[in-house]
Amino acid sequence: SARWAEKYGNFEKAGSKIIKLVNKKNKNKKMKNKKAKFVCSLTIWFDKTKKITTIGVVEGKISNKLSGKRGFGYDPIFIPRGSSITFGQMKKKKKILMDHRFQAFKKLKQKINIL
Repeated sequence: SARWAEKYGNFEKAGSKIIKLVNKKNKNKKMKNKKAKFVCSLTIWFDKTKKITTIGVVEGKISNKLSGKRGFGYDPIFIPRGSSITFGQMKKKKKILMDHRFQAFKKLKQKINIL
């Protein structure tokens, strides 16, 4: 995601480009597809034979415009499922509790505690 943003100059320009691409792809379509998701995969290697991997996912859709100054990266264009606002508009605590990274770390902690 950072490489994509770098290609277009910054995250704001890259976010605008994504919105344009999604709208172009949906042009003339009755059913618009704006589905999106953030995915975080974490792996801890304990030695060459033991590892733990977890994945956190938050599903949602691409917004029609950049909205919000909170968060970072693509937060201003991502509306998580069940919400009407972007991650960029959400208060930090609310966003973190549904964030893909938080989910992955929470699962990782649970697996480590079982060991």
